[in-house]
Amino acid sequence: MSEAIDDPVAFCYRHPEVETGLRCNRCGKPICVKCAVRTPVGFRCPDCVRQQQDKFYTGGGLDYVIAVAVALPLSLIVAAIFTFFVARIGFLSWFISFIAAPAVGGLIAETVRRAVGRRRSRYLSAVVAACLVVAVAPFLLLTLLSGNLFGLVVPGILLFFGVGTIVARLR
Repeated sequence: MSEAIDDPVAFCYRHPEVETGLRCNRCGKPICVKCAVRTPVGFRCPDCVRQQQDKFYTGGGLDYVIAVAVALPLSLIVAAIFTFFVARIGFLSWFISFIAAPAVGGLIAETVRRAVGRRRSRYLSAVVAACLVVAVAPFLLLTLLSGNLFGLVVPGILLFFGVGTIVARLR
């Protein structure tokens, strides 16, 4: 005969209404399936995972200020070049944009990385990507107000591929 285990019912510490039998293998807190993060050594709670990840982030609050001070002017220059020069080439500008946008996004990301001393911060990629979006937005609005709908394609390509490259490089 097998012996029944009489554990009291546990509830997830983040979702008190969810009953669970799963516990974090580091701190022992009860966690539900939604909260459980699978690691090579078992399931962990989001707090333990975040605590472990914090060891890799060496940057501080000043790094975000430096990132904005570097990324915003660069992004404004790039947005102006893409809007006023590359977009005026014609249909060939779309192909040039597909090649140049990831390269420019990588250039902005690497410049910011060097400016902050290669320190990593949790939200650095989001801040730099937001700088590119903020820099391109007025040019998109200007192009839209001019009535040139095809002129929106080149800055749109810059946004799509530039932001993707920045996020990938600064992760």
